[in-house]
Amino acid sequence: MKYWKLVVTTALATTMAFSPLASTFTVEAATLTGDNSLRIAGKDRYETSLEISREGWENGEAQTVVVATGSDFPDALAATPLASSYMSPLLLSRKDSLPSGFANELKRLGTKHVILVGGTVALSDNVKKQIQILGITTERISGKTRYETAVNIAKEVGVTDTLYVATGANFADSLSISSLAGYYEDPILLVPPTGIPTVVSDFIKANPVDLSLIIGGEKAVPSSVEDLFADPIRISGQTRYDTNKAFNDFALESGLMEDPSLMFIATGTNYPDALSGSAFASLFPSPIVLTAPKPTVASKTQVSEYETEDSFYLILGGEIAVSKDTLAKLFAK
Repeated sequence: MKYWKLVVTTALATTMAFSPLASTFTVEAATLTGDNSLRIAGKDRYETSLEISREGWENGEAQTVVVATGSDFPDALAATPLASSYMSPLLLSRKDSLPSGFANELKRLGTKHVILVGGTVALSDNVKKQIQILGITTERISGKTRYETAVNIAKEVGVTDTLYVATGANFADSLSISSLAGYYEDPILLVPPTGIPTVVSDFIKANPVDLSLIIGGEKAVPSSVEDLFADPIRISGQTRYDTNKAFNDFALESGLMEDPSLMFIATGTNYPDALSGSAFASLFPSPIVLTAPKPTVASKTQVSEYETEDSFYLILGGEIAVSKDTLAKLFAK
């Protein structure tokens, strides 16, 4: 990994050196400058995922690579801990064909094996064939539903002492937890807003854990999920941005987040850039902060409160995802 580029606090290192972000903005307790920020972006979600891979992984560093669809979020929501368990980037593909530059990135990474996340509705067999033509072996982790897919990913990752449960009906809450769930290789299970799929409840019952974290309010994750755990902790807020802040604050206070000075910033209105970036973020015990085009108090407060003299900010996605205007407001006094 490119640890020479990111030297984060006590657990990892002490200085940072990234390519600059063009503009400079100030905030009462945090400052975004060309020396402490980097925007990672491509012309679309697929190219952005490749740029994130190029930024995070040196040549030959990923013999196994996890691939998810870039056209919809359900199957991919639980994929970050899987990617992290293989120290892999999370690359996005079109349903029926590999995006431009994808094959070359697999070659650069020295990939020998690819794990496709989701069924053929998400990633067709033609994508599998295009990868196999490169001399790369493939396997597929999928299920009849997004919930079963997440369970099968959890089986592949394995359970130690922590499980996350989030809604499978939306992407924001899973993105909020993805980097730290990945860092500790803790599975993310998904449930619908009402009811609990049997495949999920059976998995929970078969894998008791010390720490069970339910992300989102009862409209997102039903209260019946709590009955499956001994001492569940529910973390939620009125909006996705409040939930994002509530989780990050919990992670910091509990010691899960060891280094808030390295911050990944992504849009909370769409999933692809944050999803690709979550695998990169999972290399570090650091937060993903979600922002709206007009940043909420929750997002602005995180930027302010987590600031240190060594703070470094990684902006995931281009102007459409996180504009200069959004950043100006996010870091404004």
